[in-house]
Amino acid sequence: MKKSLTILGAVVLAVVFAGLAGAVTPAEAPESTTIDDCVNKKSAVEFPHSVHAGSFECVTCHHTQEGLTAESDMQVEACGTCHVEPEAAETPACSQMSLSKNPFHIACVGCHKEKVAEDETLAAPTKCEGCHPKAE
Repeated sequence: MKKSLTILGAVVLAVVFAGLAGAVTPAEAPESTTIDDCVNKKSAVEFPHSVHAGSFECVTCHHTQEGLTAESDMQVEACGTCHVEPEAAETPACSQMSLSKNPFHIACVGCHKEKVAEDETLAAPTKCEGCHPKAE
């Protein structure tokens, strides 16, 4: 189960950069970013990259970038490169709303639920409105 959540986490975090205009190096990674490439019915997600970056290895999310570290000078491709219009049927599409088909939902919500189960005091969102605030 943990391995599948790690893989899902990698998928989700990789998709985090879908909101970025292009490739950046790890040194240029933003403190936070807006994930809005696949906004459908819910609002865009403000993703606190810096909060997550120190918690696990870069390739956990940036799964297509083997060897990526915070110190590397590799170009980090936007998640949307693969997840907005997937070429392979097995690649999750970020346009899907389902918890079992959207790569962000799979990885982010799955990881958050696991972490909250381990420590109920954590504020990791697990419900829609936790990541997608209602429009004011």
